[in-house]
Formats: sequence, structure tokens, C-alpha cells
Amino acid sequence: MALFALAPAVEKSRKAVIDKSTRAVLKVVPELRPVAGERASDRVFYGIIGAILVLGLLGLLGINVLLGNDAVRIRELKLEAIAINEEREEALREVARLSSPEILSSRAVALGMIQSSKPRFLDISEMQRPQAGGR
Repeated sequence: MALFALAPAVEKSRKAVIDKSTRAVLKVVPELRPVAGERASDRVFYGIIGAILVLGLLGLLGINVLLGNDAVRIRELKLEAIAINEEREEALREVARLSSPEILSSRAVALGMIQSSKPRFLDISEMQRPQAGGR
């Protein structure tokens, strides 16, 4: 029975706490009331939003220009790499042509070398190997 007697007091204190807390929050925020004869203007807000939009678009334009320049540079480097590979292959073909036996023989004759009538070959396996223990 005693609990039922306290119920209205608890309800009243709950309402008082709610009222005080809402008043405290409302006191933190200043009241904004239009001054007589003045009209609230949204020009500043729209100006800020417009400036953000313009800066964003200019940023995207700058990024696209930089990416375009990089794409052109990459294409140029690929073409340069292809040209260098072609030059390398041409040089390798020229070396292969100049190192053919016919060309080497004709250049040796032009330098005054003569052809050997009795070719000799060295056989390294027949050569004596030095012994480890003695000398």
C-alpha cells in the first residue's frame, strides 16, 4: 500500500526533471527571432554551396587533365620501348650476320691471315693433372 501512495509523487518528480532538462538545453541555444523589418536571406548559404560545387568541379577537371597527360606520356613511352626493341633486334641480326663463318673467313683473309692446312685440336683430358701431394 505504501508504494501506491508514492506513485503520484514519482510521476510529478519525473515531469519536473523533464521540464528542467529541456529548459537547460534550450537555454544553451540562443533564441533566433527575426528582427522587425528584416528578412532572413539564404544568399550566404547558397553562395557557400555554390563555391563548394565550383571547387569540386575544378578539382575534378584538374585530375582529369593530369590523368590525360599521364596517358599520353605512357603511350609515348610504349612507342619508344617498341622502337628500342626493334633497334635491338636489328643490332642482334647484324651481329649474327657478321659472325657467320663466311664473313669471318673473308675478313680474316682481308687481314692477311692464311688458312691452316693441318688443323690441330687440343684435348685437355690427355694433359697431365698436377698431383696434390708433392710439388
